[in-house]
Amino acid sequence: MGHGSDAGRVRPLNEDYHRVSRFPLPRGQLLLYAVADGMGGAAAGEVASKMAVEVLEDAFRRYVEQLAEGVKVVPVGTLIDKALRLANRRIHTAAQSENRRGMGTTLTCAALLDDKAYVGHVGDSRAYLVRGGTIYQLTTDHSWVEEQLAKGLLTEEEAEDHEWRNLITRVLGTRPQVVPDLIETDVLPGDVLVLASDGLHGQVKPEEIVTELGRTRDRQHVVDYLIGLANERGGPDNITVVIAELPA
Repeated sequence: MGHGSDAGRVRPLNEDYHRVSRFPLPRGQLLLYAVADGMGGAAAGEVASKMAVEVLEDAFRRYVEQLAEGVKVVPVGTLIDKALRLANRRIHTAAQSENRRGMGTTLTCAALLDDKAYVGHVGDSRAYLVRGGTIYQLTTDHSWVEEQLAKGLLTEEEAEDHEWRNLITRVLGTRPQVVPDLIETDVLPGDVLVLASDGLHGQVKPEEIVTELGRTRDRQHVVDYLIGLANERGGPDNITVVIAELPA
């Protein structure tokens, strides 16, 4: 397990926010990981990202309490969907005040329960799954460039340095309603989940993440190395990464 966040070398504030939470259950534990990348100027982005993660964590806390009380609960994927939609509404309402107008945030989260990973996603932070030396991107960026790639209107080479590569098309808080992406996947012992804001994945390639994961078993060292690498390459944005490994 490793996690960390850094302002980078250009931005005066770190508007990213992340969380690693463990909730005990009678049959084990429910694990929750989240990365949010706020936007909106001044301190508004920081407010939005923190609000999103706290709404998510609170939803999981109440979910576990209901389980303990024997209350019938929804599936974990549905829980994530409802939590992200609630976070969107709360941020959108808060963004109506003058000093917070236009604020929003990405939010990418992963919950681990038994042999399943449940991923919720809005924006351009990412969730990766690393298995057997291969890295798979679980999420799809909600960005203009990604949409053009999907339509075949841009090549990978054109997208990499496109002037609109940071133009996000879906975030929490800027509109009254949002539709999160939900991904459910089986996980195996030894699998590694990596969550990262675009300050990391915009500077560090997926294969470089795999290489460093294979170089050392110290996952906090991997986090620190990757953040340092993103900063060496200019650190143009806030950098956040969470790495979680399933016991082998």
